[in-house]
Amino acid sequence: MNFEFYLPVEIIFGVGSASKVGQVGRRFGFRVLVVTGRKSSKENGALERVVSSLRKEGADEVFVFDQIGPNPTDKSVNLASELVVRERIDYIVGLGGGSSMDSAKAISIVSSNEGFAWDYVNYPEGPRLIPFLNRPVICIPTTAGTGSEVNRYSVLSNPIRKEKLVLSHSLNYPRVALIDPSLTLSMDERLTAITGLDALMHALESLTNRLSNPFAEELAVRAIRLIRDYLPLAIQEPENLRARTYMSYAAMLSGIAIDRKRVALIHGMEHPVSAHYPQIAHGEGLSALCVAITEFNYRGNPEKYALFAELMGYPPEPHMAVKALDDFLRRVGMRVSLKELGVEREKLERMAEDVYMLARGLFAVNPVEPTMEDLYRLYERAYEGY
Repeated sequence: MNFEFYLPVEIIFGVGSASKVGQVGRRFGFRVLVVTGRKSSKENGALERVVSSLRKEGADEVFVFDQIGPNPTDKSVNLASELVVRERIDYIVGLGGGSSMDSAKAISIVSSNEGFAWDYVNYPEGPRLIPFLNRPVICIPTTAGTGSEVNRYSVLSNPIRKEKLVLSHSLNYPRVALIDPSLTLSMDERLTAITGLDALMHALESLTNRLSNPFAEELAVRAIRLIRDYLPLAIQEPENLRARTYMSYAAMLSGIAIDRKRVALIHGMEHPVSAHYPQIAHGEGLSALCVAITEFNYRGNPEKYALFAELMGYPPEPHMAVKALDDFLRRVGMRVSLKELGVEREKLERMAEDVYMLARGLFAVNPVEPTMEDLYRLYERAYEGY
């Protein structure tokens, strides 16, 4: 058995941990930028709690950048980076879902180095620029799904190019993750399902892809069990703090698992969907694609797909992974098609080309290496709701 493990993120987990942000932030300075979305963190009181804690612990200046959308853009990162430089910000707090946390990490990179956000994303041939410096980032998730609080990834969209790519670097890790499950209590049923399925796809893809890391796979296995048990409960009983706590924990485990083992074709094919249709939430796109892609993939790693089926409560046979996933999506109200999400059939060919050009680095990691024809066929099946 051989594996490597690296995670330079301090994790503080538990109800009430968000109130420690001011105390933790004092390590890094006294001028802070809070990066968050346009309304949810204000409406649920999370922003007020964070700002109050920062000021209570002696922050001289607390700036708020609240222009992060559901699929964050390079433009918003660039705007916030200009603010960081202009106001001589010491550290950054990312408060919200994956969009806010991804943005906070990217803002740290862009504001501390030359160039702009799109210079640092990973095209197949590599990024145009390599960062050498960063500012400390504290991540506080208010959803349970992306795991961005514990990994090195920032997913950004470029609305002009209609591309969605990943910034990935060892300097992109947050310094501290404050994971407070009570902040997720305000999520409605739909958002709970959307974010929870993102965590499940992280666990599924990290478990089943071709890379090997036994430690990360253990995390994925635990996450799958927790999501199986607690996502339906969190949807049915939104105030159930136990369910919310275990979903936050599962999202964290899945986030660590993909940090070590990466995602695969489900994510690779979703990114063009929400790049061309930014109104589609990432988890919705994943839900539309995952059954067809799992049916395509399971023969490439039968042992791990049999394990996934067993973890979901089905006979340990590879093909049962498809039924397990289909049934679970229906159970949580997320069995959707690309057509239902508003994708146009004439866009399928362009999206297949985007995957082939922009995400081909995932092909060798995926259990079955796809051709261009495979990609188009999979989009067709997801469009029809297979």
